[in-house]
Amino acid sequence: MTRAVLSNKVASTLDITHEKADVMVSAVLDCVKQGLVKDKVVIIRGFGRFRILDKVKRYGRNPKTGEAAVITARQVPNFRSSKLLKNIVNTK
Repeated sequence: MTRAVLSNKVASTLDITHEKADVMVSAVLDCVKQGLVKDKVVIIRGFGRFRILDKVKRYGRNPKTGEAAVITARQVPNFRSSKLLKNIVNTK
């Protein structure tokens, strides 16, 4: 499902315009982004947990050339679904 499809579903569910639904979806996504930047974790009960993981510097190889390369330390977003969401997905 894309963001546009999600906005359309919100619009039809709430019987509002697509523009208002898109603003609402954007607001929720922005809040999740800001929560990750500020607190490094966003928990939505019944859905899952978004968090930031710290990856350490490591050494790897370029798969095409075989040349050694350094993979720098970085932060990556991570999502873990709740048990409720897992159960809903597995019963369909």
